[in-house]
Amino acid sequence: MCESSVYLLKGSEKKLVMPEAAKVVSSAGSVLCISLSGDRETVSGVWIAEADLMKHEIILKSRQG
Repeated sequence: MCESSVYLLKGSEKKLVMPEAAKVVSSAGSVLCISLSGDRETVSGVWIAEADLMKHEIILKSRQG
């Protein structure tokens, strides 16, 4: 499939936000992740730092440092 895991990077640690996101939307300082089943997870105060689709990984970083 084409889903990607979404992680929040804190220092050198990656925290899993959503294991299989089918859609990722960035808007007004937050990122919304949606799975194929419709589950939603919103992370505020972050930006999409990297989208590595070969690894099926999306990395979010905090807007504060």
